[in-house]
Formats: sequence, C-alpha cells, structure tokens
Amino acid sequence: MENTKDSIENPTSAEAYVNRGDRLYDQGDYQAAISDYDEAIRLDPKYARAYYNRGNAKSELEKYFEAISDYDQSIRINPNDAGVYYNRGNAKKELGHPEAAIPDYDEAIRLDPDDVRAYGNRGTAKSKLGKYFEAISDYDQAIRLDLDEADEAIIYNNRGIAKSELGHPEAAISDYDEAIRLNPEYAKAHNNRGNAKKEMGDLEGAISDYDVAIRLDPNNATAHTNRENAQKELREREKET
Repeated sequence: MENTKDSIENPTSAEAYVNRGDRLYDQGDYQAAISDYDEAIRLDPKYARAYYNRGNAKSELEKYFEAISDYDQSIRINPNDAGVYYNRGNAKKELGHPEAAIPDYDEAIRLDPDDVRAYGNRGTAKSKLGKYFEAISDYDQAIRLDLDEADEAIIYNNRGIAKSELGHPEAAISDYDEAIRLNPEYAKAHNNRGNAKKEMGDLEGAISDYDVAIRLDPNNATAHTNRENAQKELREREKET
C-alpha cells in the first residue's frame, strides 16, 4: 500500500485517513482499515485511491461484490491504474466468473505490459474456460518477465496443468520438474507430476510423487485418493503378470 509523509496519528484530511488505513491494512486489520477509507471518502468523494484500497480490504474479507463496486468507482475517477483492473479481475475470478475477469486482465496488461501477475492470472482464467493454448501463451509471457522463484514455480505448475489437459503429460512433467526445482516443498506440483506419470503408465513413479505430496501436505485429500487409485491399479497390473 502507498504511504506519504502526512501524519497518521490524528488524521483530519482524506489523505491522512487513507495513510492510516494503509497501515491498518498492512497489519491485517482490514475492518479498521475500511473504517478509515470510509472517512477518507466522506471527506473526498473523488479520491480514487481510497476506493481502490477499500476494495482491496474488502477483497481480503472475501466481500467480493462490495470490492468490485469500489474498484468500479475508482476506475470511474481514474481509468488509468492497471492495479485496479487487475484486482477487480481477481475479485471476479474469486466469484467464479473467469470470463468476466479476462477483460480486466486485458486492460491491466494494456496499461502495464510488464505486469507478470496479470499474465499469470489471465492464464489461469483461460484455463478454467478450457482455453489451454491461450493460457499457455500467457504463462509463457509471465515466465519471460521477472518473477520470484515462488511465483515462477506456480506459473510452471499451471502451465503443466494446461499441457496435461491438452493430452501432453510428457511436456507437462517437464514443467512440474521445473516447478519442483524452484520450490521443492510445492506439494501440488508433486501431486500433479504424479498424475502425469500415472497417465504415462509410470505407476511407481506416480506413487512416489504422491508420497512426497502427502508428506508435504498430510491433509491433501486429493493426493491420498490419487495414491490409493495408483496403488490399486499397480496391484491389478501385478496380478496380470
């Protein structure tokens, strides 16, 4: 969140209320932050940043419809802030509307062509709609941009999922390998690599990956189910030989 030099201990201006709200937001006190953003908006109804930040706080509280309303108002006041479009897209995606999120990610990318988060999340939205080739293109672009290792691991994992959905488990495994290299504790990537290995008939390798996924995340019900299915299939195969 942004900060200025204004005092935030005893705010009287809209800007000071936003600054104090930002501090509360950073501390995880989202409801208190919203109260300060409310006061900032009361003092200055045209303060785009106050609407934007209040939308972010509401998103953290999973009040996505209210957040979208705040992002809408922020955009009406200042239509050139890539971050607002990106976060509005995220709120729409969280509500289960990836098709509505994509135009917001499009606009975020138009305004900021180096916004790696927007490419990654647009790729995820396209995957949810079954547009796997387009999703892979977005993941490719995200990888070309500057990413920290944790985020890069997620992108490789998600690109692997898209390749798996297109019927290319071998190509997917290469992406899962890279995701795991970047983040060896990434349970989902181990589970997904197990799925790809199982699809290729490597049941022992799949079970090994499921074992690691479960060790990293013992409550991962999907990995437990996948391992049980692979073990059952392996036993049946051994009976036939």
